[in-house]
Amino acid sequence: MNHKTKASALIGALLVLAPATPAMAAPRPAVDLRGEGVGAYALDAGGTARLRGAITGAPFDGSYRARLSSSDGSLPAPGECEPGTAAVHVNGKGHRSLDLRATGEVCGRWVDATYVVTHEFVGRYVVTDASSRRLRGTDGWISLILATEGRANIEAIDT
Repeated sequence: MNHKTKASALIGALLVLAPATPAMAAPRPAVDLRGEGVGAYALDAGGTARLRGAITGAPFDGSYRARLSSSDGSLPAPGECEPGTAAVHVNGKGHRSLDLRATGEVCGRWVDATYVVTHEFVGRYVVTDASSRRLRGTDGWISLILATEGRANIEAIDT
């Protein structure tokens, strides 16, 4: 192996082993929200799940209210999936707010003594309104979870 080849191999190895610098790091997501603790839900007369709870993350912590409905007006049976929609409103301190609208798929899940999720919605959201104009139009991935005993959770992250 000549000196140029050895030098090239050494430089390549050092680049692979070098830690990422802050300049190379990905930007922090503008929206990165997760349910704080366990939220709650109830079904209304029209078959829509109405969720509520506390939320934490970016752009701010607060409380949320959400609606989850399927295309036919009733949540699917275990093992079945169908198109669904979700709307989420987040309130934070100082009149901060965020509205997300999502489309995706809601699926019924089988429950047992250890698995308590009854329904899961996974889809894509768009921020339709926000107290900060820079957040409007942000989009990403969202999940809403319904579980036994009226428990619920939510998470959303821009992608």
